[in-house]
Amino acid sequence: MSLNSLNRASNIEISSQLTGDVNIDTPQKVNIDALKLKMIKQEKKENFKNKAIVVSLFLVFGVVGYFVSV
Repeated sequence: MSLNSLNRASNIEISSQLTGDVNIDTPQKVNIDALKLKMIKQEKKENFKNKAIVVSLFLVFGVVGYFVSV
């Protein structure tokens, strides 16, 4: 076995010729927990926006219906 085959994929340096960047040393590690937390926060925000839209539509139709019936 050669020494190159023993390197893990996470330890291999990216060639600057392929990326066009000069200052790439090694790939950055990604924190999965931080990504999950960010995704959960984004989903909560989207759910809140959707609920606010639905509630406001019901309120508008309720007010319009009230004034039309009076």
